[in-house]
Order: sequence, then structure tokens, then C-alpha cells
Amino acid sequence: MADFINTFPLPQSLGAILRGETAEWPEEIDLAAIEQHAIGPLLYARAPHPALREQALRAAAAELLRLEDLRALLAAFAENGVRVLIIKGTALAYDVYEAPELRPRADTDLLIAHDDVARVHDLLVRIGYTPRPLSGDRHANRQQAFARSDRFGVEHVYDVHWDIANTPVVREALRFEELFARALYLPRIAPNARAPRLVDALLLACIHRVAHHHDSERLIWLYDIHLLRERMWPAEQEGCWRMVAARRVGAIGERSIELGDHWFARAAHDHALDWLRGDEIALDEPSAVFLDRDRTRGAALAADLKALGWRERLQRLRDLAFPPARFMRTSFPSAPRAALPLLYLYRGARGVLRLLSRVGG
Repeated sequence: MADFINTFPLPQSLGAILRGETAEWPEEIDLAAIEQHAIGPLLYARAPHPALREQALRAAAAELLRLEDLRALLAAFAENGVRVLIIKGTALAYDVYEAPELRPRADTDLLIAHDDVARVHDLLVRIGYTPRPLSGDRHANRQQAFARSDRFGVEHVYDVHWDIANTPVVREALRFEELFARALYLPRIAPNARAPRLVDALLLACIHRVAHHHDSERLIWLYDIHLLRERMWPAEQEGCWRMVAARRVGAIGERSIELGDHWFARAAHDHALDWLRGDEIALDEPSAVFLDRDRTRGAALAADLKALGWRERLQRLRDLAFPPARFMRTSFPSAPRAALPLLYLYRGARGVLRLLSRVGG
């Protein structure tokens, strides 16, 4: 998801509609902005407007096909003894949303153990999914997308993660083994479907919004956080926010809560900021760097390198400079093979210039 979503502002009245309050629709409805924020089906469910009917119908139709494909994939994983967690949008769609089609998404995110990466790759290829090329940057690529088209020509994309985030700054905040050990079941998907418990899902949602998408204010991600907070008991919430501070992502959590409160207001029993503004949050949290929307890509790379050991830093720089030839040929499909050395030079020069650009630009 591109991070230009911060440039698609929406009127505050839409937040009131999503909260279930009586509010006036704006005179002009920006359908493109609503779709970019992925809140069309939600708005249509709260206060049906003819202009949003198409977005709602598309989401409902896609959900039926997506569920059928996911169930088949989970069965294949179970047959091959692969442990997997459904995370982010799909997990929340079937856990905290009234109906899964109210939570639009472009793909299904899965989390697996490090030891299963090669096995899952081979399994997905064997049953008909095509892997999308990786850049070879092993310390930044902690996920890979796989896609296939079904009998109706609908593409199903799975983003398979083996860490919760690509950046080393925050990816140790939650690990697969601990998440799997306390996971909950999602019988609406399948008997063997598992997802992070609410506390872990909330921490993951805060990290994803900031660390992967540069503090984007995309409303569907803020609404995820809003629903998770509403579903949690006060004791769960206190435990969550204390864990957020202990895992050194308190600044990320605080920022997410402030934006969520701005759009959707907090539940009466939610005292997140009381805990997050306590003494537990360290002033030097490395993850706070993600809240600087003006930082450059060079600053982002420097933060990643700082979070790695010396050997991993050298590997990362080498991988950035010399990605696999297959990735280069995919990136420049019309270039002849003999031009590969020139393409590396071109990519390197372009990469140096990109380091000066803003991360969210």
C-alpha cells in the first residue's frame, strides 16, 4: 500500500458516521479518497449512500472467493504440518468486525516460523502459487508475496511473513513462537485457523501502521485499532500498553492511540494514554524514529543499520548494491542480458538519489 494516503484528507463527519452517530454527509463525496482509506463498505453499512454501493458490493463478492481460497490453503498447510497464523486485516475481519466484507484488503497476511520459510515456499509453488521476486536484501525482506488466479480469473495474493516487520528496529517486539503459543482460533474461517489474541493484534496493528507505512493516517488501520480497543477489557488494555512500553514501541502506541481518538473517540473504559504517558516509556526508544514524517530514506536506512550487528550491516549493504540477477531482469524486463552491468550502475546511482528523498514521498 502506497504511503500517499496521508494526502487524501477526509472530513471529520465521516468519523462520526463510522462511530454510529448521526452526521451529515458532505456535499461532495470523494469516492477515490474513501476507497484509498478502504472505508467504503463500512460507511455503507453505517449509513447507506448510493454512491458507495458499488464499493460495498465489490467487497462482499471478493470476500466469498477469498474465503474459499484461504480455506483450501489452510488445509494444505495442515496436511503438510505447517504452523501458520493469519494476521492483520484478514484476522481482524473475522474476529472484531461485524462482517468480514466490511474490512477490505488487497491480500491475506500470514506469519510462519523462520524454519518453515523454504518449506512454505516449495509448498505454495507446488499447489499453484507464483512467488514474486525478492530483491535479495535478506535483512530487509522478511516477507514474500505469492499469487494465483482462480477459476473466475480473480487473483489471490498471500503475503507470507517470517517476522512481524521488515525493519530490524521493531521486528523483535513480537515473535512467531510467542504469538502462536497464545493464539486464538477463528472458526468463522476454518477449524484450524489461528490468529494473534487481541492484545497482540493491537500491538501488531500499531507497529504495522507506523513502521511499514510511515505513520500513515489511513482510516481503516485506525479503525482496526479502535475496534480492538473496544473489545478489550480494562485489564487486557493495561497489560497491552505495559507490554508496548516494555517492548520499546511506546511512542508508536501513543501516536496510534492519539490518531484513533481524534477520529473515533475512545471507549469509556480505555485509559491507554494514562499508561502510555507513565514512566515506563523510554525517551530513547529506537522506534520513535518512525514518527518523523520528514525523515529521508537515508535516515531510515541508517536506523535499520544501527539495529543490526556489524556482520549483518555489511551483508545488508552488499545486498542493496548487488541484488540477484533475476530480480534485476524482472525490474528491467526489456533490457538485454548484456546490459546487466550497466543496470547495476544505474540502479546504484538511482538508489543514492533516493536516499535523499522523504520516506513517505
